Amino acid sequence: MSSTRYPSQHQYSASKPDLRRQQADALLKSLTPSGGQLKIFLGASPGVGKTCAMLEAARELQQQGVSVLVGLIETHGRSHTAALLSDFPLLPRREVEYQGQLLTEFDLDTALAQKPKLILVDELAHSNIPGSRHKRRYQDIAELLEAGIDVYTTMNIQHVASLNDLVLQVSGVRVRETVPDQFIDDAHQLVFVDLEPAHLLQRLAQGKVYLGDFATQAQQQFFQLETLTALREMAIKLVMHHVDSQLKTEQQAKATSQDYTIADKLLVLISSRRDHEYLIRIGRRVAEKRQVPWVVVWVDTGAMQYQAQQQRLQAAFALARELGASTDVLRGPSTLQTIGPYITEQRISAVLVGAGTLRWWQPWRKPLYQQLVNSGLPLEVSVYRADACSHAELPLPASPFGQTTGYGVGALLMALASAVALVLHRVLDNDNLVLIYVLAVVACGLKYGARPAIFTAVLSFFSFNFFLTEPYFSFNVNKSDDLATLIFMLVIGMVCGPAASKIRQQLLLLKAANRFSEFQRDFAARLTVVHQTEELAQVLAAQLSSALQAPVHLAIKAENQWQLLPTATGPLLPIDGAVLDWCRQHQAMAGRFSDTLNASVWTAQPLIVQQQAVAVLMVRFPTQQAVLRPDDERLITSLLQQAGSVWQRISLSSELESSRVKAEMEQLRSALLSSVSHDLRSPLSAMMGSAESLLVLEQQISAADRHELLQTILSESQRLDRYIQNLLDMTRLGHGQLKLERDWVSVNDILASARQRLKRFFPQQELLCQVSAELPPLFVHAALLEQALFNILENAARYSPPDVPIVVTAELRTDKGHRCCHIEIEDQGPGIATDLREKVFDMFYVVADGDSKRHNTGMGLAICRGMIGAHGGTVEARAAKSGQGSCFVVELPLPAQCREAQEEMV
Repeated sequence: MSSTRYPSQHQYSASKPDLRRQQADALLKSLTPSGGQLKIFLGASPGVGKTCAMLEAARELQQQGVSVLVGLIETHGRSHTAALLSDFPLLPRREVEYQGQLLTEFDLDTALAQKPKLILVDELAHSNIPGSRHKRRYQDIAELLEAGIDVYTTMNIQHVASLNDLVLQVSGVRVRETVPDQFIDDAHQLVFVDLEPAHLLQRLAQGKVYLGDFATQAQQQFFQLETLTALREMAIKLVMHHVDSQLKTEQQAKATSQDYTIADKLLVLISSRRDHEYLIRIGRRVAEKRQVPWVVVWVDTGAMQYQAQQQRLQAAFALARELGASTDVLRGPSTLQTIGPYITEQRISAVLVGAGTLRWWQPWRKPLYQQLVNSGLPLEVSVYRADACSHAELPLPASPFGQTTGYGVGALLMALASAVALVLHRVLDNDNLVLIYVLAVVACGLKYGARPAIFTAVLSFFSFNFFLTEPYFSFNVNKSDDLATLIFMLVIGMVCGPAASKIRQQLLLLKAANRFSEFQRDFAARLTVVHQTEELAQVLAAQLSSALQAPVHLAIKAENQWQLLPTATGPLLPIDGAVLDWCRQHQAMAGRFSDTLNASVWTAQPLIVQQQAVAVLMVRFPTQQAVLRPDDERLITSLLQQAGSVWQRISLSSELESSRVKAEMEQLRSALLSSVSHDLRSPLSAMMGSAESLLVLEQQISAADRHELLQTILSESQRLDRYIQNLLDMTRLGHGQLKLERDWVSVNDILASARQRLKRFFPQQELLCQVSAELPPLFVHAALLEQALFNILENAARYSPPDVPIVVTAELRTDKGHRCCHIEIEDQGPGIATDLREKVFDMFYVVADGDSKRHNTGMGLAICRGMIGAHGGTVEARAAKSGQGSCFVVELPLPAQCREAQEEMV
């Protein structure tokens, strides 16, 4: 079975950087960072004067005019240290209540608000009080640096994470508060504060380091001459390495050295059954010494993982990421079969493994490092064995529902098989009855694994011998055939049981491997129909909620408020809001299972699009879940990446739609200007000419000419009023502001009012109206419907010969059970071509050219369709029944259908 590898959350982009890339990276590293600069005062042990050296260095900067703020300094009762603080402004400490006690802690928010040029924060490796924003003080300092604030801090060598096991061997004390090496490596400057071990012991005896019981306890731990000397050597090596790294960076940036080597890659192989944190720390030191990228890998072979093992594995991965490693989880039937192709694919040159434990019941099984050496791969294999205090195998659960369940079920299956065999013994031979026992062994192996299956096979051997072979109810065997049957059954059971267990493990592995791809495929399929961010949030939350069996929400911040999609059942607590804000601002995981605001019940991860956190995913895992499983973390990361791509697609589509609307509006504006500029200026010119004639030639103009000029002013002003009204109507229709004030009115009244208006503008045009007596009153907005019909009549009168009447017919029609008012307006004009009958209802579209266009803006029919459509009706252009001219057909729903149409529009 081929191994299935999940994509790692942390991957190196290239394992063999070339010279040009090295030089580019060095140049970027040598540039002044955009954030603050970190200066660490490092000592081999407490009492060497780190805090005093930091204060002296800060005083020099203060004298140069740099604003310095003391964020937190621990004096430990030393008067000299306290005296140095008098020259600096002090940041008040934040009071925190913990377990009934009022404690003080560094106030990160106030420090960020004051934003000094330099802040002093003592004890870099300090653990914050539970309930703080961050678990560790170095995380507070990281946020200060990100805000552009320079930081001076102190630490001792025993708090370096990769040296934790070495410190344990030297001092016999396991240091619990550590700082990741990567954080130290990124420091701008590392200052070594040194003091001779003998002199330091004298200071301790004089009470200048610790007071009272603390001094006695310190003498029993770190303050021994041999221990201090070893710690001093480690500190010197660390500082030398930091200086050497800076030198190499400068050389690579200036390309002054040509001695560049092609970097290899280191793999650290860990197990969930053992504490391999020491192996990860060694891997960090090896990778740092060789200047190579490294990856920490765990192989999941399908074995049952208890909660303690999951916690240990999660802690190992967290430590690996802190120390700068990438992590990966592989799945396969065995470690060797799975890791071999991975080593070849990733071009691993060195593997770091633990020595493992030899089991006396499996003397033929070689340790993994021997299997790797014998695999024939071009590989360097390094083996490390930790001491007993730092390397212990996890005990298996002692619960009766743990491993012992399989043995109990095997015994029950064997008892059931024996009962069935005793019943069938009279009708079947022993050769056939063997299959019943084999079936029980296979069933036990499929469910509970190889060892319970072997136990069941042994039970079947004795049960078959006791109940089914002569002499009965005895373990003696008289017949050689029965003895052969017993041996055959035992061999079959010993083979089939573990084989069934292995098949089951492979099926479980395949199922677990397919779970990732199935959720991705299903999610990708559902994303194809998503066109809005709200839909994306709903789909993402539903998919992850189904996969994780936990409530999931996507939080989007709008107008300084968080909106949860889907809506949460209860309000968010203040700490939950802080988790969302921090996760979005720093684009990193926060809340439960993280080191930031982990008192919250929610786990938050950012949705990043184009290097910006546009939303935050919130998951509320079950309370009994102690760790964030790697599979769940990878699933969340993968789906968030897909969601980010879809979010970007939606944003681009929205921008394209906005651009299209702007283009259409620009086109509409151009069409409006080109269409109405002449039609609006013509009546204005006519009115201005007539008024000027009346004003200048008042005495010379006869009464008839004066009347004609006044009539011209009136008619042109009325025409201008119609144009402006049409423009206003189109604006109201386009913005959805047209309100319908319905009332009962007859078709005859509407047509009569439209005829009267038409006579004022086209007095020579004859209008014939034929209204059916069966037509009931209409429930409409009378003025709007009159305006719509008038626009059609005006259009017909404009193109019809003056001596040919316009025919209007109105009747009641029923189509598929729906009644409507059917109105036809037919003229004898030039007609409208078939392909243009729909375009005439477009805004500013005019069929005729030349002089016919001067009194037509192309808005009347567009307004007509909008007004009739607002009533739920339709209008269309057809050919005239007489064969010449046009026929406009208007259909309006009668009251019952009219109410339904009105409800739909609302």
